Amino acid sequence: MAIDAARFSLEGKVALIVGGAGDLGKAMAGRFAEAGATVLLTSRKVENLEKVAAAIKEKGGKAAAFPSHLGKSEEVKKMIEMVKAEYKKVDVLVNSAGANPQMVPLMDLEEWAWDTVMNVNLKGTWLVAKEVAKMMKEQGTGGSIINLTSYLGFTTIDLLGAYCTSKAAVAHLTRVMAAEWGQYNIRVNAIAPAWIHSRLADPFLALPGVNEKQLSKTALNRFGDPDDVALAALYLASNASNFTTGAVLGLDGGMLLGK
Repeated sequence: MAIDAARFSLEGKVALIVGGAGDLGKAMAGRFAEAGATVLLTSRKVENLEKVAAAIKEKGGKAAAFPSHLGKSEEVKKMIEMVKAEYKKVDVLVNSAGANPQMVPLMDLEEWAWDTVMNVNLKGTWLVAKEVAKMMKEQGTGGSIINLTSYLGFTTIDLLGAYCTSKAAVAHLTRVMAAEWGQYNIRVNAIAPAWIHSRLADPFLALPGVNEKQLSKTALNRFGDPDDVALAALYLASNASNFTTGAVLGLDGGMLLGK
């Protein structure tokens, strides 16, 4: 029997990727475009977004950039209004922005760093998702929202206390959204990666002894790459997952198995 690959198609859909210029956002944007979606990218720096959009267009895909400060509600609303005016709808939302400006023990963490982590990782996820959910409700066709949490939302690690806390909150926020918005046919799921080689993870892995210690905790004896996340996101974005909501999909290489 042939695989029904059409269930993974995003043809005719509009996908908004928050943090679209990051390594994970870029990989997801590429996969979504390959699957037929019009990909809209948002983050603070428009020049970085435009580079990603240009690369997608060079390969025959459809993409556009919409700059926005994700921790400020007025900017988020402005960005959503621009998307609505030009594209009329959003079928898929990915909240992929992440921040962790200080790698220090909680006792030494400065308040501004705590606020930055919570504003980007948690508050920004909520601000964008609630505005997009309103659009999806009005559309009457529902949609898929994918939040990026982390395996660190289910365990702890030295020097990343605020990040762990924010990602635990995102995992539970995902469940709350799924419970409230399922009545509108809006599915809300999360992806919880462990160490994925990226600009966010690699500085921590480069600290003395960290790479070897973290690698020893994996069952697969390797870290992930952005495309691992992109393929999981494609499943959650597509009709292949149309009975999945409130789930947190682990992509941790077995790190939570307790090795």
